[in-house]
Amino acid sequence: MLKRCIKFVIGLAIVAAMGVLLMGCSGNGSATSTNMSSESVSSTSGLISVITREEGSGTRGAFVEIVDVTVDGNDNITMEAVVAPGTSVMMTNVAENPLAIGYASTGVALGDDRVKVLSIDGVMPTVENMLNGTYAIQRPFLIGYNTSEGLNPLAQDFVDFIFSAQGQEVVADRGYVPFVPEGALQYVASGLSGTIVVNGSSSVYSLMQHLSTAYRDINSNVTIDIHGAGTGHGIGAVRDGLADIAMSSRDLREGELEFLTPLTIAIDGIAVIVHPSNSIDNMTIELVRDIFLGEVERWENAQ
Repeated sequence: MLKRCIKFVIGLAIVAAMGVLLMGCSGNGSATSTNMSSESVSSTSGLISVITREEGSGTRGAFVEIVDVTVDGNDNITMEAVVAPGTSVMMTNVAENPLAIGYASTGVALGDDRVKVLSIDGVMPTVENMLNGTYAIQRPFLIGYNTSEGLNPLAQDFVDFIFSAQGQEVVADRGYVPFVPEGALQYVASGLSGTIVVNGSSSVYSLMQHLSTAYRDINSNVTIDIHGAGTGHGIGAVRDGLADIAMSSRDLREGELEFLTPLTIAIDGIAVIVHPSNSIDNMTIELVRDIFLGEVERWENAQ
């Protein structure tokens, strides 16, 4: 069982610079919302195209919980929303639709100039703002293993690498907040060989690919088979013995903790994203909630 004390590494920052393009169109609305900052009055008009992740997505689960897009505690994202099965599909859908709004891992969204990342209540999702708690929409990136089976020596070695100085440097370099064990040591090649199967969150998938590449640079006889099938799929795969390590972009649920041991490897924000031509730069979290609940349906009312 891996037992480590963990601490945040402070002093990292992401600088996100995004241009604002005004759309020269107008529209008529039948209702008015005052949730928007007066400094961010929208000149974008038209029916809002809400894009959401699929049910079972860890990113969707965390977004719904944090933003409180619920009724009686249940996920209540508008039935009019377009469902994007995966992070890459979400990014493409928003990038190709001037009236779209969606959400994605900040580690992905801030590096993709096809979309605009909004500030929430005037706060951008930078590493510094996640560390100081001013950016509200953030969640853990977890890996997990079957508690009763434990980790085989090769999978354990990969986990040890993730929590080593080199592994957490990869986490920081990709724009996430590391969870670093106190006194993290330099990783030394194990000389092991074989295959590790990792399955789960498509949001964690990109980071896991980079961790895998760095690990295999040191251990050339190891293959790491990574599948971004979604948090629920990854947890089920580990439970059923089909994967060594699960990836989750949300906290584990009570029933999942009965068979899975979680380890936090990073903290990630969830960015609210729109098309670059959208004239809005900032939203309150209340307005985000109202849009995803379907209570604000037009961009000219998002003011």
